[in-house]
Formats: sequence, structure tokens, C-alpha cells
Amino acid sequence: MKFSRFDSQTLAEKGVDAEVPDPITGEPSGLILTLLGADSKVYQSCLEEILSRNKARGINNLRQEDLCELFARCTTGWKGAEEDDGSEVKFSQEAAKEKYLKLPYLATFVGNFITTRKNYFPKP
Repeated sequence: MKFSRFDSQTLAEKGVDAEVPDPITGEPSGLILTLLGADSKVYQSCLEEILSRNKARGINNLRQEDLCELFARCTTGWKGAEEDDGSEVKFSQEAAKEKYLKLPYLATFVGNFITTRKNYFPKP
């Protein structure tokens, strides 16, 4: 077996598209997020930054706001994002953080996807 078969870092650095399932039906929702993985340098450095910042403030854990910041920094784009009135939501990491803070289902999906290494291996 070639060692390259165990490489999750390449796609974690590049990012992969993840379609968010509808929270009620589980069917594809049409919202596609491009996400870097936990093995990416962005994820690692952002996590270190947040932990260091929290330590300086006397906070010994990750708060929901911290996680949403981490997830937003690992989000590099989206397709199919609309407001309730049908208007397009332009991507920015700030907009992603705002949505993740307001929508726990979305934040949980992103966190689970980013930290699941098998999502970052090439599909056979």
C-alpha cells in the first residue's frame, strides 16, 4: 500500500465541497460549503490562536463563538446560499461566522464535516 493513500492533508488544505442536508428530510438542500479540514494549516493555526487568546483572558475552554470563528475561517466559499426572501447571500468569512452563530444545525454540520478525516481522502 502506498503511503499516499493515507494523505488527508492535501485535500484538507485545498478544501472540499460539502452539501448540507436538509435538517428535516435529510435530502440534499442545495447549500454547498467549501471547507478546509482539521489537518489544514488554517485550522491548526486558527485553533492555536484562539486557545492562546483564551488563555490570556483566563478562559480554559472553547466557547461556541470560538468554534464558529474556527469553522468560518475554514470555510472558503459557498453556493446556493439564500436569505428567506430568495436573495443571494454573498460569501465572506464574517457572513459564515454570523450564520454559524445563528444556526446551530449548520455549525454542527460544519464542525463534524471538518473533523471527519475520511471527508478529505480522494474518492475511489
